[in-house]
Amino acid sequence: MRYSAVIFDLFGTLVEFSRGGHDRANAQIAKALNAPALQFSRMIWGTYVNRCIGVYDSIEENVLDVCSRLGIQANMGEITQATRPHYEFTAKALIPKPDVLEALDMLKNSGFLLGLISNCAPTVPLLFPQSPLAPYIDVPIFSCEEGINKPSPRIYQLTCERLKVRPEECLYVGDGSSEELTGAAAVGMLPILKRADLIDVHDPHRPEVENWQERVIDKIGEVCEILSELA
Repeated sequence: MRYSAVIFDLFGTLVEFSRGGHDRANAQIAKALNAPALQFSRMIWGTYVNRCIGVYDSIEENVLDVCSRLGIQANMGEITQATRPHYEFTAKALIPKPDVLEALDMLKNSGFLLGLISNCAPTVPLLFPQSPLAPYIDVPIFSCEEGINKPSPRIYQLTCERLKVRPEECLYVGDGSSEELTGAAAVGMLPILKRADLIDVHDPHRPEVENWQERVIDKIGEVCEILSELA
């Protein structure tokens, strides 16, 4: 099989995600809105799935909904000001380590198409064009824009359609969150687990990762080696 594309997960794979950092940003938002921090954080995490499938058009709309449920009176101007820590956290999180960019550059120069699939909130596609990753990704797919998330087969198929490749021509690289690797394999992609530190993540218990017996990498640059081997 000749592979022509590599599709990546975002958080935990190309860039890091800190549950602690996210919680600190939520605490700052709660403080700005005079909301009880613990309840606010729990409700924000409780709306994670809705945030990822586009129920909210923006993080501001999400926070407004949480405030309403908590009985907090806040107008959109106050919420816009209060959510600045969330934007700052996301912008910082979208900056990859230099070795990731080096690997992506090598893949691009070798003629591979690069895709991205992320289960994420609306802030991510808003800020992604300013990320150093953006020039390397031919087709970025964000769950909040498509209304579907991993491991739905449709989100993988949609990425392939926009890349104009068949799933069988694609490697999928991810840290195993959201059952993404078995989801990729189910549509015909070759899944590769990117090992990640699961101490500071929102879902440390990942049966898929714990039971994984297929290809594993520690650095994105190892994808280049696997492709050479497969060729």
